[in-house]
Amino acid sequence: MLERELKFYVPPRRRSGLRQRLKKLGAAPISLHARYYDTANQALARAGIALRLRREGEVWIQTIKLPGPDELSRIEWNHPRPEAVLDLSVYEGTHINALLTELADRLVCRYITHVQRLKKEVPTPTGIVELAYDEGAIMAGGLALPIHELELEGISGDTSDLFELSREWLTEFQLILELRSKAARGDALAQLASGSKTGLQAIAELPESAGKPDKLPPLSEAHQRRIAAPVRNGQPVLAAEVSLGAAYLECANDCLNQVIRNSTFLAAVDGMKPSADQRIEYVHQVRVGIRRLRACWSLFGKAMYPPKPLRDELSETFRVFGQARDQDVIQSELLPRLVQAGMPPDDSFSQALSERGTRARSELAAQTPFQLLLLDLLEHLVLFGDNLAQNSRLGRPAAPILSKRLNKWLDDIRQKAPSFLEAGWDERHLMRKRVKRLRYSMEFAQGTLEPACLTPLRAALVSAQKALGQLNDIYVAAEYYRGAGAKHAAAMFALGWLAATQEHEAQSSYMALQTLAKAGKFIPASGKPRKRKSG
Repeated sequence: MLERELKFYVPPRRRSGLRQRLKKLGAAPISLHARYYDTANQALARAGIALRLRREGEVWIQTIKLPGPDELSRIEWNHPRPEAVLDLSVYEGTHINALLTELADRLVCRYITHVQRLKKEVPTPTGIVELAYDEGAIMAGGLALPIHELELEGISGDTSDLFELSREWLTEFQLILELRSKAARGDALAQLASGSKTGLQAIAELPESAGKPDKLPPLSEAHQRRIAAPVRNGQPVLAAEVSLGAAYLECANDCLNQVIRNSTFLAAVDGMKPSADQRIEYVHQVRVGIRRLRACWSLFGKAMYPPKPLRDELSETFRVFGQARDQDVIQSELLPRLVQAGMPPDDSFSQALSERGTRARSELAAQTPFQLLLLDLLEHLVLFGDNLAQNSRLGRPAAPILSKRLNKWLDDIRQKAPSFLEAGWDERHLMRKRVKRLRYSMEFAQGTLEPACLTPLRAALVSAQKALGQLNDIYVAAEYYRGAGAKHAAAMFALGWLAATQEHEAQSSYMALQTLAKAGKFIPASGKPRKRKSG
Protein backbone atom coordinates (compact mmCIF):
# COMPACT_ATOMS: atom_id res chain seq x y z
CA MET A 1 0.00 0.00 0.00
CA LEU A 2 1.04 3.63 -0.51
CA GLU A 3 1.58 5.58 2.71
CA ARG A 4 1.54 9.38 2.50
CA GLU A 5 2.28 11.43 5.61
CA LEU A 6 3.54 14.79 6.76
CA LYS A 7 5.92 14.97 9.69
CA PHE A 8 6.61 17.92 12.03
CA TYR A 9 9.02 18.61 14.87
CA VAL A 10 7.22 19.92 17.98
CA PRO A 11 9.11 22.71 19.81
CA PRO A 12 9.51 22.28 23.61
CA ARG A 13 7.06 25.05 24.58
CA ARG A 14 4.28 23.53 22.47
CA ARG A 15 4.45 19.89 23.55
CA SER A 16 2.20 20.06 26.58
CA GLY A 17 -0.51 21.96 24.71
CA LEU A 18 -0.39 19.59 21.75
CA ARG A 19 -0.59 16.58 24.06
CA GLN A 20 -3.63 18.02 25.82
CA ARG A 21 -5.33 18.89 22.53
CA LEU A 22 -5.00 15.30 21.33
CA LYS A 23 -6.32 13.90 24.61
CA LYS A 24 -9.38 16.14 24.33
CA LEU A 25 -9.98 14.68 20.89
CA GLY A 26 -9.91 11.22 22.45
CA ALA A 27 -6.45 10.15 21.27
CA ALA A 28 -5.47 6.68 22.45
CA PRO A 29 -1.98 6.01 23.90
CA ILE A 30 0.14 3.11 22.68
CA SER A 31 3.73 2.00 23.36
CA LEU A 32 5.89 1.24 20.31
CA HIS A 33 9.23 -0.54 20.42
CA ALA A 34 10.99 -1.03 17.07
CA ARG A 35 14.18 -2.66 15.83
CA TYR A 36 15.55 -1.57 12.47
CA TYR A 37 17.66 -3.90 10.33
CA ASP A 38 20.33 -3.27 7.71
CA THR A 39 23.82 -4.35 6.75
CA ALA A 40 26.92 -2.78 8.27
CA ASN A 41 27.44 -0.74 5.10
CA GLN A 42 23.76 0.37 5.00
CA ALA A 43 22.86 -1.43 1.77
CA LEU A 44 19.12 -1.07 2.42
CA ALA A 45 19.34 2.59 3.43
CA ARG A 46 21.31 3.39 0.28
CA ALA A 47 18.49 1.82 -1.72
CA GLY A 48 15.93 3.95 0.15
CA ILE A 49 14.56 0.91 2.02
CA ALA A 50 13.72 0.66 5.73
CA LEU A 51 13.10 -2.76 7.35
CA ARG A 52 11.86 -3.05 10.93
CA LEU A 53 10.16 -5.21 13.53
CA ARG A 54 7.90 -3.18 15.82
CA ARG A 55 5.97 -4.23 18.87
CA GLU A 56 2.66 -2.37 18.89
CA GLY A 57 1.10 -3.08 22.26
CA GLU A 58 1.36 -6.87 22.48
CA VAL A 59 1.69 -7.55 18.72
CA TRP A 60 4.84 -7.66 16.58
CA ILE A 61 4.57 -6.23 13.04
CA GLN A 62 7.25 -6.64 10.37
CA THR A 63 7.29 -3.60 8.06
CA ILE A 64 9.28 -2.73 4.99
CA LYS A 65 9.10 0.74 3.42
CA LEU A 66 10.19 1.50 -0.13
CA PRO A 67 10.60 4.83 -1.96
CA GLY A 68 7.37 6.39 -3.24
CA PRO A 69 6.65 8.93 -5.97
CA ASP A 70 7.44 11.97 -3.80
CA GLU A 71 8.98 13.10 -0.50
CA LEU A 72 5.83 12.28 1.51
CA SER A 73 5.04 8.87 0.09
CA ARG A 74 6.35 5.39 0.82
CA ILE A 75 5.29 1.97 -0.36
CA GLU A 76 4.63 0.07 2.86
CA TRP A 77 4.07 -3.67 3.40
CA ASN A 78 3.11 -4.95 6.86
CA HIS A 79 3.12 -8.55 8.10
CA PRO A 80 2.18 -9.69 11.64
CA ARG A 81 4.81 -11.84 13.35
CA PRO A 82 4.44 -14.18 16.34
CA GLU A 83 7.81 -13.04 17.73
CA ALA A 84 10.61 -10.56 17.11
CA VAL A 85 12.24 -12.57 14.30
CA LEU A 86 12.48 -11.45 10.68
CA ASP A 87 10.79 -13.56 8.00
CA LEU A 88 12.07 -12.53 4.58
CA SER A 89 10.08 -15.24 2.81
CA VAL A 90 7.06 -12.90 2.78
CA TYR A 91 8.77 -10.90 0.01
CA GLU A 92 9.09 -13.81 -2.43
CA GLY A 93 7.74 -12.84 -5.81
CA THR A 94 8.32 -9.11 -5.26
CA HIS A 95 10.85 -6.91 -7.04
CA ILE A 96 12.96 -6.63 -3.86
CA ASN A 97 13.22 -10.36 -3.18
CA ALA A 98 16.58 -10.76 -4.95
CA LEU A 99 18.16 -7.92 -2.97
CA LEU A 100 16.86 -9.17 0.39
CA THR A 101 17.96 -12.73 -0.36
CA GLU A 102 21.44 -11.48 -1.18
CA LEU A 103 21.66 -9.47 2.06
CA ALA A 104 19.84 -11.88 4.40
CA ASP A 105 22.94 -13.25 6.14
CA ARG A 106 24.31 -9.76 6.77
CA LEU A 107 21.22 -8.08 8.24
CA VAL A 108 21.66 -6.94 11.85
CA CYS A 109 19.76 -4.68 14.20
CA ARG A 110 21.36 -1.30 13.61
CA TYR A 111 19.26 0.88 15.91
CA ILE A 112 16.09 0.81 17.97
CA THR A 113 13.29 3.20 18.86
CA HIS A 114 11.15 3.52 21.98
CA VAL A 115 8.06 5.67 21.49
CA GLN A 116 4.95 6.64 23.42
CA ARG A 117 2.33 7.50 20.81
CA LEU A 118 -0.95 9.38 21.07
CA LYS A 119 -3.07 8.41 18.06
CA LYS A 120 -6.38 9.67 16.76
CA GLU A 121 -8.21 9.46 13.43
CA VAL A 122 -10.07 12.64 12.50
CA PRO A 123 -12.49 13.30 9.63
CA THR A 124 -11.73 15.67 6.76
CA PRO A 125 -14.13 16.96 4.07
CA THR A 126 -13.30 13.97 1.83
CA GLY A 127 -11.87 11.28 4.10
CA ILE A 128 -9.83 10.54 7.22
CA VAL A 129 -6.42 11.64 8.51
CA GLU A 130 -4.57 9.92 11.35
CA LEU A 131 -2.82 12.15 13.89
CA ALA A 132 0.07 10.54 15.77
CA TYR A 133 2.19 12.37 18.34
CA ASP A 134 5.39 10.46 19.16
CA GLU A 135 7.65 11.09 22.17
CA GLY A 136 10.65 8.90 22.80
CA ALA A 137 14.09 8.24 21.40
CA ILE A 138 16.16 6.61 18.66
CA MET A 139 19.17 4.73 20.07
CA ALA A 140 22.30 3.12 18.69
CA GLY A 141 25.45 2.05 20.50
CA GLY A 142 25.01 4.31 23.52
CA LEU A 143 24.02 7.32 21.40
CA ALA A 144 20.50 8.72 21.28
CA LEU A 145 18.31 11.24 19.50
CA PRO A 146 15.07 12.44 21.12
CA ILE A 147 11.76 12.12 19.27
CA HIS A 148 9.11 14.83 19.57
CA GLU A 149 7.14 14.76 16.34
CA LEU A 150 3.61 14.95 15.04
CA GLU A 151 2.72 12.82 12.02
CA LEU A 152 -0.37 13.34 9.88
CA GLU A 153 -1.09 10.40 7.61
CA GLY A 154 -3.76 10.40 4.94
CA ILE A 155 -5.91 7.31 5.44
CA SER A 156 -8.47 8.25 2.79
CA GLY A 157 -9.65 11.29 0.87
CA ASP A 158 -7.92 14.06 -1.07
CA THR A 159 -4.26 14.90 -0.45
CA SER A 160 -5.21 18.59 -0.30
CA ASP A 161 -7.19 17.82 2.89
CA LEU A 162 -4.05 16.36 4.47
CA PHE A 163 -2.21 19.60 3.78
CA GLU A 164 -5.07 21.79 4.98
CA LEU A 165 -5.29 19.97 8.31
CA SER A 166 -1.50 20.18 8.62
CA ARG A 167 -1.68 23.95 8.22
CA GLU A 168 -4.09 24.17 11.14
CA TRP A 169 -1.85 22.18 13.47
CA LEU A 170 1.32 23.89 12.25
CA THR A 171 -0.16 27.32 12.93
CA GLU A 172 -1.60 26.49 16.34
CA PHE A 173 1.53 24.78 17.69
CA GLN A 174 4.28 26.51 15.66
CA LEU A 175 5.51 23.23 14.22
CA ILE A 176 8.65 22.73 12.10
CA LEU A 177 8.38 20.78 8.85
CA GLU A 178 10.57 17.66 8.98
CA LEU A 179 11.44 15.50 5.96
CA ARG A 180 13.71 13.05 7.80
CA SER A 181 12.03 9.78 8.75
CA LYS A 182 12.92 7.92 11.95
CA ALA A 183 14.77 5.47 9.71
CA ALA A 184 16.86 8.25 8.16
CA ARG A 185 17.78 9.64 11.57
CA GLY A 186 18.46 6.14 12.88
CA ASP A 187 20.77 5.38 9.95
CA ALA A 188 22.73 8.56 10.65
CA LEU A 189 22.93 7.75 14.37
CA ALA A 190 24.07 4.19 13.68
CA GLN A 191 26.87 5.55 11.50
CA LEU A 192 28.07 7.63 14.44
CA ALA A 193 27.68 4.70 16.83
CA SER A 194 29.74 2.39 14.63
CA GLY A 195 32.82 4.12 16.00
CA SER A 196 31.68 4.32 19.62
CA LYS A 197 33.11 2.22 22.46
CA THR A 198 29.73 0.64 23.18
CA GLY A 199 29.35 -0.64 19.63
CA LEU A 200 26.20 -1.79 17.89
CA GLN A 201 25.97 -5.32 19.23
CA ALA A 202 24.56 -4.22 22.59
CA ILE A 203 21.51 -2.35 21.34
CA ALA A 204 19.22 -5.37 20.96
CA GLU A 205 19.73 -6.19 24.63
CA LEU A 206 18.53 -2.80 25.89
CA PRO A 207 15.58 -3.22 28.28
CA GLU A 208 12.10 -2.38 27.02
CA SER A 209 11.84 0.37 29.66
CA ALA A 210 14.88 2.20 28.28
CA GLY A 211 14.69 5.05 25.86
CA LYS A 212 13.19 7.95 27.75
CA PRO A 213 14.88 11.15 26.49
CA ASP A 214 15.49 12.53 30.00
CA LYS A 215 17.57 9.45 30.84
CA LEU A 216 19.74 9.54 27.76
CA PRO A 217 23.01 11.44 27.34
CA PRO A 218 22.96 14.30 24.80
CA LEU A 219 25.03 14.03 21.66
CA SER A 220 28.45 15.62 21.78
CA GLU A 221 29.07 18.77 19.78
CA ALA A 222 31.13 16.76 17.28
CA HIS A 223 28.30 14.25 16.83
CA GLN A 224 25.75 17.02 16.42
CA ARG A 225 27.84 18.60 13.68
CA ARG A 226 27.96 15.31 11.79
CA ILE A 227 24.33 14.33 12.16
CA ALA A 228 23.13 17.83 11.25
CA ALA A 229 25.59 18.47 8.44
CA PRO A 230 24.39 21.12 5.94
CA VAL A 231 22.53 19.58 3.00
CA ARG A 232 23.96 20.56 -0.35
CA ASN A 233 22.15 20.31 -3.64
CA GLY A 234 21.94 16.99 -5.39
CA GLN A 235 22.84 16.43 -9.01
CA PRO A 236 19.70 15.21 -10.79
CA VAL A 237 20.72 13.25 -13.87
CA LEU A 238 17.66 13.12 -16.11
CA ALA A 239 17.15 10.33 -18.59
CA ALA A 240 17.70 11.54 -22.15
CA GLU A 241 14.12 10.64 -23.09
CA VAL A 242 12.47 12.04 -19.93
CA SER A 243 9.22 13.98 -20.30
CA LEU A 244 9.02 17.67 -19.44
CA GLY A 245 6.72 17.17 -16.44
CA ALA A 246 8.70 14.29 -14.95
CA ALA A 247 11.95 16.22 -15.40
CA TYR A 248 10.49 19.22 -13.60
CA LEU A 249 9.35 17.11 -10.65
CA GLU A 250 12.76 15.51 -10.21
CA CYS A 251 14.61 18.83 -10.31
CA ALA A 252 12.12 20.89 -8.25
CA ASN A 253 11.94 18.23 -5.53
CA ASP A 254 15.73 18.28 -5.22
CA CYS A 255 15.66 22.08 -4.81
CA LEU A 256 12.90 22.12 -2.20
CA ASN A 257 14.54 19.23 -0.36
CA GLN A 258 17.67 21.36 0.05
CA VAL A 259 15.65 24.33 1.34
CA ILE A 260 13.53 22.37 3.83
CA ARG A 261 16.28 20.18 5.30
CA ASN A 262 18.63 23.09 5.96
CA SER A 263 15.75 25.14 7.36
CA THR A 264 14.95 22.29 9.75
CA PHE A 265 18.49 22.26 11.11
CA LEU A 266 18.55 26.05 11.27
CA ALA A 267 15.43 25.93 13.46
CA ALA A 268 17.41 23.82 15.99
CA VAL A 269 15.32 20.64 15.96
CA ASP A 270 16.08 17.62 18.19
CA GLY A 271 17.42 19.92 20.90
CA MET A 272 20.56 20.61 18.87
CA LYS A 273 22.20 24.01 19.05
CA PRO A 274 23.96 24.86 15.78
CA SER A 275 27.18 26.82 16.03
CA ALA A 276 27.60 30.20 14.36
CA ASP A 277 29.48 28.74 11.40
CA GLN A 278 26.81 26.05 10.98
CA ARG A 279 24.09 28.71 10.90
CA ILE A 280 26.03 30.61 8.26
CA GLU A 281 26.26 27.50 6.09
CA TYR A 282 22.58 26.59 6.63
CA VAL A 283 21.55 30.06 5.46
CA HIS A 284 23.84 29.78 2.45
CA GLN A 285 22.37 26.41 1.47
CA VAL A 286 18.79 27.65 1.96
CA ARG A 287 19.49 30.55 -0.38
CA VAL A 288 21.15 28.27 -2.93
CA GLY A 289 18.10 26.00 -2.80
CA ILE A 290 15.69 28.92 -3.29
CA ARG A 291 17.73 30.31 -6.16
CA ARG A 292 17.87 26.87 -7.80
CA LEU A 293 14.10 26.47 -7.38
CA ARG A 294 13.43 29.81 -9.05
CA ALA A 295 15.83 28.87 -11.87
CA CYS A 296 13.95 25.58 -12.20
CA TRP A 297 10.66 27.42 -12.70
CA SER A 298 12.23 29.64 -15.35
CA LEU A 299 13.74 26.67 -17.18
CA PHE A 300 10.61 24.54 -17.31
CA GLY A 301 8.16 27.35 -17.99
CA LYS A 302 4.96 28.88 -16.73
CA ALA A 303 3.03 25.60 -16.73
CA MET A 304 5.12 24.61 -13.69
CA TYR A 305 4.68 27.84 -11.72
CA PRO A 306 3.04 27.72 -8.29
CA PRO A 307 0.55 30.55 -7.57
CA LYS A 308 2.07 34.04 -7.81
CA PRO A 309 1.57 34.84 -4.09
CA LEU A 310 3.78 31.85 -3.26
CA ARG A 311 6.48 32.98 -5.68
CA ASP A 312 6.36 36.53 -4.32
CA GLU A 313 6.59 35.30 -0.73
CA LEU A 314 9.56 33.11 -1.60
CA SER A 315 11.29 36.09 -3.22
CA GLU A 316 10.80 38.15 -0.07
CA THR A 317 12.14 35.32 2.07
CA PHE A 318 15.18 35.10 -0.19
CA ARG A 319 15.76 38.82 0.27
CA VAL A 320 15.59 38.61 4.07
CA PHE A 321 17.92 35.62 4.19
CA GLY A 322 20.14 37.54 1.80
CA GLN A 323 20.63 40.31 4.34
CA ALA A 324 21.97 37.79 6.84
CA ARG A 325 24.14 36.21 4.15
CA ASP A 326 25.61 39.57 3.14
CA GLN A 327 26.63 40.19 6.74
CA ASP A 328 28.23 36.75 6.88
CA VAL A 329 30.24 37.44 3.73
CA ILE A 330 31.51 40.78 5.06
CA GLN A 331 32.51 39.26 8.38
CA SER A 332 33.99 35.94 7.29
CA GLU A 333 35.52 36.80 3.92
CA LEU A 334 36.06 40.52 3.36
CA LEU A 335 37.02 41.72 6.84
CA PRO A 336 40.04 39.37 6.98
CA ARG A 337 41.17 40.68 3.59
CA LEU A 338 40.75 44.27 4.74
CA VAL A 339 42.75 43.62 7.90
CA GLN A 340 45.45 41.93 5.87
CA ALA A 341 45.54 45.01 3.63
CA GLY A 342 46.20 47.23 6.66
CA MET A 343 42.82 48.16 8.14
CA PRO A 344 42.87 48.17 11.97
CA PRO A 345 40.79 45.29 13.44
CA ASP A 346 37.45 46.27 14.96
CA ASP A 347 36.17 43.57 17.31
CA SER A 348 33.00 45.46 18.23
CA PHE A 349 32.17 45.78 14.55
CA SER A 350 32.55 42.03 14.02
CA GLN A 351 30.49 41.27 17.10
CA ALA A 352 27.67 43.56 15.98
CA LEU A 353 27.51 41.85 12.60
CA SER A 354 27.61 38.41 14.19
CA GLU A 355 24.77 39.09 16.63
CA ARG A 356 22.61 40.73 13.98
CA GLY A 357 23.08 37.88 11.53
CA THR A 358 22.52 35.18 14.14
CA ARG A 359 19.30 36.79 15.29
CA ALA A 360 17.93 37.01 11.74
CA ARG A 361 18.84 33.41 10.99
CA SER A 362 17.44 31.79 14.11
CA GLU A 363 14.16 33.71 14.09
CA LEU A 364 13.16 33.36 10.46
CA ALA A 365 13.63 29.61 10.05
CA ALA A 366 11.28 28.70 12.89
CA GLN A 367 8.64 31.34 12.20
CA THR A 368 5.19 30.04 11.28
CA PRO A 369 4.81 32.11 8.04
CA PHE A 370 8.04 30.63 6.67
CA GLN A 371 7.05 27.09 7.67
CA LEU A 372 3.65 27.57 6.03
CA LEU A 373 5.40 28.75 2.86
CA LEU A 374 7.49 25.57 2.80
CA LEU A 375 4.36 23.48 3.33
CA ASP A 376 2.55 25.27 0.49
CA LEU A 377 5.48 24.71 -1.88
CA LEU A 378 5.58 21.05 -0.92
CA GLU A 379 1.86 20.74 -1.61
CA HIS A 380 2.35 22.32 -5.03
CA LEU A 381 4.88 19.65 -6.00
CA VAL A 382 2.92 16.73 -4.57
CA LEU A 383 -0.32 17.73 -6.30
CA PHE A 384 1.57 18.51 -9.52
CA GLY A 385 2.87 14.94 -9.49
CA ASP A 386 -0.59 13.53 -8.77
CA ASN A 387 -2.08 15.40 -11.74
CA LEU A 388 0.83 14.98 -14.15
CA ALA A 389 -0.77 12.23 -16.25
CA GLN A 390 -3.74 14.49 -17.03
CA ASN A 391 -1.64 17.09 -18.88
CA SER A 392 -0.53 15.79 -22.28
CA ARG A 393 1.63 18.88 -22.98
CA LEU A 394 3.86 17.96 -20.05
CA GLY A 395 4.41 14.51 -21.58
CA ARG A 396 6.48 15.97 -24.41
CA PRO A 397 10.22 15.14 -24.53
CA ALA A 398 12.17 17.56 -22.37
CA ALA A 399 15.50 17.56 -24.24
CA PRO A 400 14.70 19.83 -27.22
CA ILE A 401 12.68 22.25 -25.10
CA LEU A 402 15.37 22.62 -22.43
CA SER A 403 18.29 22.96 -24.84
CA LYS A 404 16.44 25.66 -26.80
CA ARG A 405 15.81 27.68 -23.64
CA LEU A 406 19.39 27.27 -22.41
CA ASN A 407 20.79 28.48 -25.74
CA LYS A 408 18.47 31.48 -25.71
CA TRP A 409 19.80 32.51 -22.29
CA LEU A 410 23.37 31.84 -23.38
CA ASP A 411 22.92 34.05 -26.46
CA ASP A 412 21.56 36.82 -24.25
CA ILE A 413 24.70 36.66 -22.09
CA ARG A 414 26.89 36.70 -25.21
CA GLN A 415 25.19 39.82 -26.53
CA LYS A 416 25.59 41.75 -23.28
CA ALA A 417 29.07 40.54 -22.26
CA PRO A 418 31.09 42.99 -24.46
CA SER A 419 29.64 46.04 -22.65
CA PHE A 420 30.14 44.61 -19.15
CA LEU A 421 32.97 46.97 -18.12
CA GLU A 422 30.94 50.03 -19.11
CA ALA A 423 27.78 48.78 -17.39
CA GLY A 424 26.56 50.13 -14.07
CA TRP A 425 26.12 48.12 -10.90
CA ASP A 426 22.49 47.16 -11.61
CA GLU A 427 23.34 45.68 -15.01
CA ARG A 428 26.39 43.87 -13.62
CA HIS A 429 24.25 42.41 -10.84
CA LEU A 430 21.70 41.30 -13.43
CA MET A 431 24.46 39.59 -15.39
CA ARG A 432 25.42 37.65 -12.28
CA LYS A 433 21.82 36.48 -11.92
CA ARG A 434 21.74 35.41 -15.58
CA VAL A 435 24.92 33.38 -15.20
CA LYS A 436 23.69 31.70 -12.01
CA ARG A 437 20.36 30.83 -13.61
CA LEU A 438 22.12 29.36 -16.63
CA ARG A 439 24.52 27.30 -14.54
CA TYR A 440 21.82 25.84 -12.29
CA SER A 441 19.60 25.15 -15.29
CA MET A 442 22.44 23.44 -17.13
CA GLU A 443 22.92 21.18 -14.12
CA PHE A 444 19.21 20.32 -14.12
CA ALA A 445 19.23 19.51 -17.84
CA GLN A 446 22.61 17.78 -18.09
CA GLY A 447 21.15 14.31 -18.61
CA THR A 448 19.20 15.50 -21.64
CA LEU A 449 22.22 17.16 -23.28
CA GLU A 450 25.14 15.81 -25.29
CA PRO A 451 28.04 15.29 -22.83
CA ALA A 452 30.67 16.58 -25.25
CA CYS A 453 29.14 20.05 -25.33
CA LEU A 454 28.88 20.30 -21.55
CA THR A 455 32.55 20.17 -20.53
CA PRO A 456 33.62 23.60 -21.85
CA LEU A 457 30.29 25.21 -20.97
CA ARG A 458 30.32 23.88 -17.40
CA ALA A 459 33.90 25.05 -16.80
CA ALA A 460 33.16 28.49 -18.24
CA LEU A 461 29.96 28.91 -16.22
CA VAL A 462 31.65 27.92 -12.96
CA SER A 463 34.47 30.43 -13.58
CA ALA A 464 32.07 33.22 -14.55
CA GLN A 465 29.82 32.63 -11.53
CA LYS A 466 32.81 32.67 -9.17
CA ALA A 467 34.25 35.86 -10.64
CA LEU A 468 30.90 37.67 -10.60
CA GLY A 469 30.27 36.49 -7.05
CA GLN A 470 33.55 37.96 -5.85
CA LEU A 471 32.73 41.22 -7.57
CA ASN A 472 29.30 41.24 -5.93
CA ASP A 473 30.88 40.75 -2.50
CA ILE A 474 32.98 43.86 -3.05
CA TYR A 475 29.84 45.88 -3.90
CA VAL A 476 28.03 44.54 -0.81
CA ALA A 477 30.89 45.56 1.48
CA ALA A 478 31.20 48.99 -0.12
CA GLU A 479 27.48 49.59 0.29
CA TYR A 480 27.78 48.74 3.97
CA TYR A 481 30.68 51.14 4.55
CA ARG A 482 28.81 53.91 2.78
CA GLY A 483 25.74 53.26 4.96
CA ALA A 484 25.54 51.66 8.40
CA GLY A 485 29.31 51.15 8.57
CA ALA A 486 30.23 54.75 7.71
CA LYS A 487 30.54 55.66 11.42
CA HIS A 488 33.56 53.41 11.91
CA ALA A 489 36.95 55.06 11.90
CA ALA A 490 38.31 52.68 9.26
CA ALA A 491 35.42 53.21 6.82
CA MET A 492 37.37 55.47 4.45
CA PHE A 493 40.27 53.03 4.35
CA ALA A 494 37.84 50.19 3.57
CA LEU A 495 36.12 52.15 0.79
CA GLY A 496 39.46 53.02 -0.84
CA TRP A 497 40.66 49.42 -0.80
CA LEU A 498 37.31 48.13 -2.04
CA ALA A 499 37.27 50.64 -4.94
CA ALA A 500 40.74 49.50 -6.08
CA THR A 501 39.83 45.84 -5.71
CA GLN A 502 36.57 46.34 -7.57
CA GLU A 503 38.41 47.26 -10.77
CA HIS A 504 40.47 44.08 -10.63
CA GLU A 505 37.42 41.90 -9.96
CA ALA A 506 35.49 43.60 -12.78
CA GLN A 507 38.30 42.78 -15.23
CA SER A 508 38.31 39.16 -14.04
CA SER A 509 34.56 38.95 -14.52
CA TYR A 510 34.82 40.44 -18.01
CA MET A 511 37.44 37.88 -19.04
CA ALA A 512 35.36 35.02 -17.63
CA LEU A 513 32.35 36.20 -19.64
CA GLN A 514 34.45 36.32 -22.81
CA THR A 515 35.48 32.70 -22.22
CA LEU A 516 31.85 31.72 -21.70
CA ALA A 517 30.86 33.42 -24.95
CA LYS A 518 33.28 31.14 -26.83
CA ALA A 519 32.35 27.90 -25.01
CA GLY A 520 29.91 26.53 -27.59
CA LYS A 521 26.22 25.62 -27.62
CA PHE A 522 23.91 23.24 -25.78
CA ILE A 523 22.92 20.23 -27.90
CA PRO A 524 20.08 17.81 -27.05
CA ALA A 525 21.17 14.27 -26.28
CA SER A 526 21.55 12.20 -29.48
CA GLY A 527 21.18 15.41 -31.45
CA LYS A 528 23.70 16.88 -33.84
CA PRO A 529 24.91 20.47 -34.05
CA ARG A 530 23.50 22.33 -36.99
CA LYS A 531 25.96 23.62 -39.54
CA ARG A 532 26.10 27.37 -39.78
CA LYS A 533 25.10 28.79 -43.12
CA SER A 534 28.01 30.38 -44.94
CA GLY A 535 27.90 33.98 -46.00
